[in-house]
Parts: sequence; structure tokens; C-alpha cells
Amino acid sequence: MLKMENHMATSAQLCTSGEELFLPDRQTLITSVDISSLFSAGVLTRCDHRDSWLDELAQAERAQIGDVCEKRYTEFAAGRSQARRLIASLTGVSETLLIGEYRQPVWPRSVIGSISHSDLYCAVAVAPKSVLDGIGIDVEPFEELVPEVADVVLTDLEQSATAGLDKLLAQSGRDPMGGKAHKLIFSIKEAIYKCCHSRVRAFIDFKQCNVTLDPENFSYHAVVDCHDHNGDSVHLEIRGKWLISCGHIFAGAEFRA
Repeated sequence: MLKMENHMATSAQLCTSGEELFLPDRQTLITSVDISSLFSAGVLTRCDHRDSWLDELAQAERAQIGDVCEKRYTEFAAGRSQARRLIASLTGVSETLLIGEYRQPVWPRSVIGSISHSDLYCAVAVAPKSVLDGIGIDVEPFEELVPEVADVVLTDLEQSATAGLDKLLAQSGRDPMGGKAHKLIFSIKEAIYKCCHSRVRAFIDFKQCNVTLDPENFSYHAVVDCHDHNGDSVHLEIRGKWLISCGHIFAGAEFRA
């Protein structure tokens, strides 16, 4: 798999998530999280901590974002800066990434990609369109999802499955995941929606996607049944992976048509 070299600060610290069930047997530098394992060969990734974010906007990108708060500007600039570096690694050209009709980045013709932020991390994944037809990345703090939101996000099958996972963990002497498993499914669905956008180009309700977790392999299988922008029925099956590190969920999704 192609990889970008990690950007490391001289004062880098080691951190782990503390979630033994979901954490691979490795440690990660706080200034950079290796998310390359979330995707197949040919995908370039970069995920930097806020302390390492860059502020390199093209003139057209700066003009399009307009007058926004510092937090929004910082996140936007970090995502664009990282994405343009990855694109340059693929194509040899650092191209401007404008905002599309659905607020998504408008990628170069030969490239497909995805950007996600939390307060602390910015993650980007890009690939040649010859490799993938859809790609999605999502970053979320690894914390409980409030019940009211979980009711909107999770299907009945997902609610039942996460309850069963809690029971299994309790029987094995490990702490139940509770609302954190719900947050994991939320993050996976966010990655899936980004991944499906190029195919569907329409709103997908949370409950039009059902996710089955495979905790032992840090992976999932998802089924999406929805309608595209033309009103035609769409059925997609997506297999993907996740990583828990430094108190965050990093979820990836990809598909080929």
C-alpha cells in the first residue's frame, strides 16, 4: 500500500486509546495517526494532529470560504493543505479544491477523495479513479452517543447487535461498550455517506444503511438501500475498516462500481 511519511514533531508523545477490544496492538504518535490500514492498495492517506496542521490555501479556496470563524478556517485550511499534498503525490500537480453543490470538495477529474475533521485531528484519503469509484473517511471522538441521537442513527438490527456485544463483553470480563459502540456505528455511517455520494448524489437517511460490526477484525459490512438523484433504487454493499487510537474513531469506506 502506498503511504505518506508521517509528519512528526520533535516533542511527539505516545498515546493509546485504552479500549483493548478495538485497539490494534500498536502505539501511535500523537502528531500523526497512520490510517492507511483503513483502505486498499493505491490509496494515499494523511492524518495529522492539530499541532501539525498546515495553513496553505489557494487564492480561490480562500475566496470561496469567505468570512468564517477561526475554527472553521483552521479546519478547512488543514484539510485542503493535506489533500493538495496527497493529490500532488498522485498526479504531480497541487490542484485547487473548491466547494461543490453539496458542500463537498470538488476533486480533480482523475482523483477521488475524502476529508474529515475533529477538534484535534484532520484526516484525508485520496485515490486514482482507476482504483476506486467511491471513498469516505470520518473522524470522531470515541465517546458515548446520546440516546436521543442513537435512536435517529441506529436501525433496530444495530440496536440489537450492540446490546448483544455488550452482553458478550460482560460475560468475558470486559467493560460493555454501551453508547461508544453506537458512536462507532455513527462514524462508520458518516464515512459510508461520503463514499456513496459520487454514486447516489442524494440524501441518505441513517436508517437506510445497516452496519454489521466485526470487532475481532476491526471491520464491518454495510448494506445501503436508498434512491439516487434520479429517483432510481440503489442497493450497495460496502465492507470497510475502523481504527480506534488516541481517543478517536477513524472509519474508512470504499467501493468499486
